[in-house]
Amino acid sequence: MIDAFFWLVLAIALLEGARIARLEYKGGERALVHALGFGGLETALLAGCAAVASPLAFVGLVASRIAIGWKREGRTFGPGLLKSGLVASAMLVLTVVGGVESFADLAGPGMSASVRLGVVLLICAACLVAIMPVQVADEQRETLVAPLAFIAFARVAIPLGRDEPWFALLVPIVAATTSLVCALWLMSAGKRANHFEPAALVSELILCERGVVLSFVLLGLASGERLAGVGALLEWGSGALALLALEASLRRRPLPKPMAFFALAMTVSLPGTFGFIAEDLLAHGLLELRPWLAAAFVGVSAINAAALYLALAHLIADLGEPQDAEARPSFMMLTAAGLSLVLGLAPQPIVTTATAAHAVLTQSAQIASRVGP
Repeated sequence: MIDAFFWLVLAIALLEGARIARLEYKGGERALVHALGFGGLETALLAGCAAVASPLAFVGLVASRIAIGWKREGRTFGPGLLKSGLVASAMLVLTVVGGVESFADLAGPGMSASVRLGVVLLICAACLVAIMPVQVADEQRETLVAPLAFIAFARVAIPLGRDEPWFALLVPIVAATTSLVCALWLMSAGKRANHFEPAALVSELILCERGVVLSFVLLGLASGERLAGVGALLEWGSGALALLALEASLRRRPLPKPMAFFALAMTVSLPGTFGFIAEDLLAHGLLELRPWLAAAFVGVSAINAAALYLALAHLIADLGEPQDAEARPSFMMLTAAGLSLVLGLAPQPIVTTATAAHAVLTQSAQIASRVGP
């Protein structure tokens, strides 16, 4: 299944791998070769999940990723185990009960309504768990944009959910509500900035922002509108870049102000950045389908921008160490910023890829509607 969706996920997998390698090298005190090895394994496993055709093979890759995560983190249980378990359970139900040997079989008429409903609910639950912030102490161990849950959602839940009348209504409402909760949580964190240690405040900011980004992705993918779906896929990639830049800048001590505010520009999707293209498509797609949902999306985006600015202002003014004129910007930050600008100023190739990826994801649902139950 080396298709347009795979190439889109590969870019996200590379960003996740880069983050793991950076974390292990700088935070985990591993040798560079070992850190790069863990980052490479993360990329390979996520890319494999996007390319594999068999749900059972998907479960095997998930199990391998869990085992490597245990080895890397040095602990048996972690917050990621629940998300991975929900995704693996959905794939097992799909195979054992639904009799599906390949994701291509999802277009067939043989699956019962109860099995389809159970699989969709399990994957939606995995996405919701991935969106909701975890404990601040576990933030650095989490992925940036929860690729495993959203790969399963795109490959399986979207085709199966098209036959469920509640899917395109209830899931976007839950996603919009979750994005509002995370944005308000971010606003609260900014107002309470003086009561945090700098490291804890940075973790809470990234957690809340991650929740907003992932909620927007879920909102667009589940809406059932083509333009919103393409925008959601782009939001997935632009959010990964923005979160990578935000994390790389805020964890730098001393914190250079230009780095922090450029990361802010990427996160709130100012014109010229990749995120601006994604949010524009997402907003226009939602506007064509459900104007009230588009209004909620724009409102949450505004709250999120104000909250993030407030939090960064407190972090720099009250908690930041004295600025060092010779402090150099983070290489990871510069790389993410450069990619965001290039894709924002010349978006045609990535928009074409996302459009083709959305067509791949919805093809089985269209076939199923023609075949009938």
